[in-house]
Amino acid sequence: MHPRNRGESAAHVPHAARTPVREPLELAVLGAGSWGTALAAASRRAGLPTRLWSRRPDVAHAIRTTGSNPRHLPGIGLPEGLQASDDLEWVLQGADVVLFAVPCAALRELGEVASAALPRHALVLATCKGVEPGSGKLMTQVLREVCAKGQPVGMLAGPSFADEVVRGLPTRLTLGMSVHPPAVAVARQLAGALRAASIELELCDDEIGVQVAGALKNPVAIACGMASAQGLGENARAAIVARGLDDMRRLTVALGGRGETLFRSSGVGDLFLTASSSHSRNTRLGMRLGASAEHRAGAPADDAGELTEGASASQALAVLERRLQLELQVPRAVRDVLSGRCSAGRALKRVLEQPIDEAPAGPIRPGLHASSGQGAAHDGGAVRVPGVVWNHRALQ
Repeated sequence: MHPRNRGESAAHVPHAARTPVREPLELAVLGAGSWGTALAAASRRAGLPTRLWSRRPDVAHAIRTTGSNPRHLPGIGLPEGLQASDDLEWVLQGADVVLFAVPCAALRELGEVASAALPRHALVLATCKGVEPGSGKLMTQVLREVCAKGQPVGMLAGPSFADEVVRGLPTRLTLGMSVHPPAVAVARQLAGALRAASIELELCDDEIGVQVAGALKNPVAIACGMASAQGLGENARAAIVARGLDDMRRLTVALGGRGETLFRSSGVGDLFLTASSSHSRNTRLGMRLGASAEHRAGAPADDAGELTEGASASQALAVLERRLQLELQVPRAVRDVLSGRCSAGRALKRVLEQPIDEAPAGPIRPGLHASSGQGAAHDGGAVRVPGVVWNHRALQ
């Protein structure tokens, strides 16, 4: 039996009767891979009651009994008091913030299963970077479709290798969500708490820009890895990064987001980290693809046997490209190599020689708004609160 949280389950308490901010916040992290475990460890190190859900009972048992996750973060100790279980309903009980730390392809299924037990007041955040395979939907769109109407949702992203986060090294993340006053209060409180775990959390109301950056930075890392393996040099890698940033800008604006959001930690910060470090699984995959004389189409795995986010995203982004009549150069190049349609050298040559469109960025079509309350992108003043800057835009 697991110890029960104080009070009755938040799922059974009327929304209007809930106090939106409590001391301390209680967190639930769904997904005990390396990133989910790192987020749970940081939350617990910050002094927040934290529960971690694993679909594998053996992983949950190892975390409870050994204080480590030997499957995903071997040799790294986790903070005392971190609770883990494969009982989803128990993990969600009483949570003020729920983090979905599962691959993009698994978000909808887990969200549907978890929705009945999600406390109605909880701020629900996706932490997976990409778009949904098949539909091309952003992660916040998926969450809004599976969660109860009115459930506050958002996206947590930024440059963050899991092993550094779990060790408490300095990290800066971005929380993207539309303006929802009770949820904003929770987000501010979360930002203040996470500082004790060496995490600076910046808040941004452009959830579209935050998500697009997270979806495209991994294909860019694969392309940079291919360039390294092909011996094209650092100049070529820099040119690929510039092309990838332009892809991000055009897709962000086409979906109704703001180009300036890409200059946050979740944008250029995460792009730099992923595309410049061999510690990145996506970069390593690109290096293997670039070193191969021939690639056979199939599901590409990293050196740990896991499917990389960038490989999945490059395929899933094709749906958005067709829908918006865009051609994203870097994801297209990665798709062509993964499918075996052309060699890494040929795909990269096309990326490097294609001129970047210098036309001013502007909406191609009506934006993809998170809710009917969001208007068109609008620059507004910054509302400063202790420890965070909330870029507020007028609501139409």
